[in-house]
Amino acid sequence: MNLLFRTDGNSTIGLGHFVRSLALAEMLQPYYHCSFAIQAPSEAIAEQIQKSGCVLIKLPATTNYISEAEYLAQSYAGQFAAVILDGYQFLTGYQSALRPFFKIICIDDLHTTHFLVDVIINPAGGITPENYAKEAYTKVYTGPAFALLRQPFLKAAQQVRSRPDSPRVFINMGGADPENFTLQVITALLQRPENFKIEVVLGSAYSYLTTLKNSTAHTNQLNLHQGLSAVEMCQLMQQCTFAILPPSTVAYEWCSVGGPLFLIRTAENQKNLERFLLQQHLALPYTQLNNFLPEVLTNTAFFTEQALQQHQQFDGQSPLRLRQVIDQLFYPELLQLRRAQASDVQLLFQWINDPVVRRFSLHPDPIPLNTHTTWFQYKLTDKNCFIFIAEIYREPVGMIRFDVNINNKNEAVISYLIDQNFRGKGLGTLMLQAGLKNLKKAAPQITTVSGLVQPENNASIKAFTKAGFSVESNPDKDYPNILKFTISH
Repeated sequence: MNLLFRTDGNSTIGLGHFVRSLALAEMLQPYYHCSFAIQAPSEAIAEQIQKSGCVLIKLPATTNYISEAEYLAQSYAGQFAAVILDGYQFLTGYQSALRPFFKIICIDDLHTTHFLVDVIINPAGGITPENYAKEAYTKVYTGPAFALLRQPFLKAAQQVRSRPDSPRVFINMGGADPENFTLQVITALLQRPENFKIEVVLGSAYSYLTTLKNSTAHTNQLNLHQGLSAVEMCQLMQQCTFAILPPSTVAYEWCSVGGPLFLIRTAENQKNLERFLLQQHLALPYTQLNNFLPEVLTNTAFFTEQALQQHQQFDGQSPLRLRQVIDQLFYPELLQLRRAQASDVQLLFQWINDPVVRRFSLHPDPIPLNTHTTWFQYKLTDKNCFIFIAEIYREPVGMIRFDVNINNKNEAVISYLIDQNFRGKGLGTLMLQAGLKNLKKAAPQITTVSGLVQPENNASIKAFTKAGFSVESNPDKDYPNILKFTISH
């Protein structure tokens, strides 16, 4: 499956959009083949894309974005299943030009336009779907659970680190820092009486390097770093006691590593993320540096408290969630059914004893392993029973079973279940539809299929209805209080 990322990055707009888009692309590989369409990319950006294993499509520089969208549609329709947009220039008109040809995912943190996209991903917290002007079909995913972090930071988020022995501050004002906040912060720190190392990371688009070196030539307190890989960046963070950063992707990367964080807003579009980080006590405002710095430099308990607070929000599991978000768009193509086999006995045992499955079962008591094993072995040899395992990328996600009526070989009863990690994603309807197709091949004599559903099982009611089943006016004689759904097959 091919995905096209459309984003930009340079010394004027910064590199934040590109960095987080590349992080998402790396999460999605090897399940998806990712390409990047970028206007006039720099050599540094081209090199990063090449190293990631993605393909670069160079676009000419233009501000006529509608024409650009039309060009992408004409040139790449059929080559890419979806376009992932990350940038404030991709407004409603741009989306409208792409809409007939691609599924669209938008990475957004402003919610200022009307969206015609399938999915919106906003890693900032404190945002709800109601904040967006969007279509009814648009799904919105927000918060650090969907953080677009690079691999070393995802790994760092899975452990809480200890406070480093020697005091160091980590500073990075983004990939471009067009207002040169870097020099402002360094100048202020060099005037302080405390003795600590200042580790400064400069982005590839930073254009004030000569000025910075000339202004700080008198001190050995400062270490400048440029062109760091994600691994090197993470390792440097882990050596530092605290950080001074803008409320952007790099602040999320620091939170994944853990430690006291002071925020200095460098752009208006950072306001929402700044508010979230401060409200959740994940960071402190830079204006309070004087009040907190003595504690930051000497108090281990304060460091640990901050790191634990951040660890609660950043668990390193966002790749799993983000891949499911993208997978959902392609479930009809990705979902595969196979016949159940003897080795599935333990898998099905775990599924059928899931509390939610038992609650909505006609017989809600837990099922012992020996009872299940005997039943399953019999069903595998029963010519009137067809059990299918649903898989996505060969990972089992659910089961669907058909039992042929022994008194009427033209009728079958259907039942299904979904793994707890894949519920609420529309798989029920797809599994029912795929199951009916497989049943048609396995037992073409079946003309009617029925399913029994508890009245309070809203998810299954919705799935059966969307799959084309209708509720019978006459309930099943053995289960008069249960809804009976039927479809002519």
